[in-house]
Amino acid sequence: MAQDIKLYPLTADVSDTLGASKSKFKSKADLDLDRNQLNRDLDETSHNAEATFGHSTTLRKPQRAQHVVSIKEGQDSCSLHEVLPSPPPEPLDDEESSGFARSPDEDLEFPEGGAEAYLVVFGSFSALTVTFGLMNTIGVIQAYVSEHILQSATETQVGWIYSVFFFFAFGGGIYAGPIFDFNGARIPMFVGSVLIVAGLLASANSKTVWQFVLSFGVVVGIGESFLMNCCISCVSHYFLKRRATALGVCSISGSLGGVAWPLMLRALFPKIGYVWTIRILAFISAVLLGIGCVFVKHRITKKLDEGHKKIDIVKNSFVVKDLATDKVFFCLTVAIIMSEFCLIMALTYMSSYTIAQGYSESNAFLVTIACNCVGIAGRYLPNHAADRYGNMNVMIVCATMCTILILVIWLPFGEDLKCMFAFACLFGFFSSSTLSLTPVCCGQISKTEDFGKRYGTVYFLVGFGNLIALPIGGAIIGSSSSGWNHMIIFTGVVEAVSAIFWVLTRYYIAGTRMVKV
Repeated sequence: MAQDIKLYPLTADVSDTLGASKSKFKSKADLDLDRNQLNRDLDETSHNAEATFGHSTTLRKPQRAQHVVSIKEGQDSCSLHEVLPSPPPEPLDDEESSGFARSPDEDLEFPEGGAEAYLVVFGSFSALTVTFGLMNTIGVIQAYVSEHILQSATETQVGWIYSVFFFFAFGGGIYAGPIFDFNGARIPMFVGSVLIVAGLLASANSKTVWQFVLSFGVVVGIGESFLMNCCISCVSHYFLKRRATALGVCSISGSLGGVAWPLMLRALFPKIGYVWTIRILAFISAVLLGIGCVFVKHRITKKLDEGHKKIDIVKNSFVVKDLATDKVFFCLTVAIIMSEFCLIMALTYMSSYTIAQGYSESNAFLVTIACNCVGIAGRYLPNHAADRYGNMNVMIVCATMCTILILVIWLPFGEDLKCMFAFACLFGFFSSSTLSLTPVCCGQISKTEDFGKRYGTVYFLVGFGNLIALPIGGAIIGSSSSGWNHMIIFTGVVEAVSAIFWVLTRYYIAGTRMVKV
């Protein structure tokens, strides 16, 4: 029985030559000689193609029908026929070829720079100096208020003031997100700025717990929610590939404010008292927020469809469906909640812990200042590394290091002031990525037009975690000396859970592949 030995694709010129001379093939030896010649011709053609177009596997040119010579055993002639081209090879998978996981916005165009983009970064930097700066100064304010204004209140009662503040600051994204998505930056920036300045002026005259809760906790907290969501979202509108670096530059403002505000409060509290110190803080905030209102601008907004009620927008802004169906988004949300919970506990009680160990109020303030000062580098360098190695990869490292620092340095050696300063500096560096990189991680798994909605949902849930964080910490501390150690252990365990969920988030995106995620 005749059996096909091999098929050889030919070029058009070679096939024409073969068609004209195929009748001359009389012996199998002649056929073997011709086969060798054809192989040499094909090798030369392939070599020329590679030299012209680069790597041959990347060619995506349309294929033509090929002439194929079929040589059969037991025959002295060959037959020439035409075969259909095989389907073109599948395009290379971007994740495998480039070493990183694709973003939902990969196919959209972003300015990635330019005067307008950099002015937005500058305006966001100015406004976030107030918003993030106040968050990083809470420990100093809480310690002073506990010692000089609300002396008769317990740690748990005082903790509720700042828990309510963090709840509205982070949880307010559930309404601030859709307002920004559909209206742009102007309204959120103006409303947030007015609320923060008014709330600070009101808290300067507060005397009781409930007055502090309303003025600082509610009013300032709601103002923070508008500004934080708006500033971060606007920067994301102008950057994709360099988004982590851009947001890292903006978040440096938080550490800058976290250094400047405590230094100012430390110097002014003894000289002019609490009331005028907070008023001066409000006046400076008004100037910085005014700069933010001028330069922070949006680039993408959603259009409200006809018949689409505004109440539906608010209702749909909480993406429960995504939490239930998207395991990546679910794990990311849990990871951020746990990271923020730990951060709030550590930063708020750091100064009070130092005072409880017998050190002066001035030293306690310096511990917080040291933490925020090193946090300036911690808000930029991890973000810069994230642009190269991946946001999730860097967050895993930072969360793991925070867990180690809490349980290995703060817990056993926190009573020593030098060790406390060392812990504050190291923790300030690695924990700063919690505020600077989590928005980038959320944006990485979301489309730009849905970023405000998803970011608002995540931090609405973070707000509930922060609402109970400080009261839980105050209850654990209690009145016993061992309560502080119990609080530190609890904080370390929460951070460990956060690290686990960061690992799970990365796993569900890219598995165990060593790629940029």
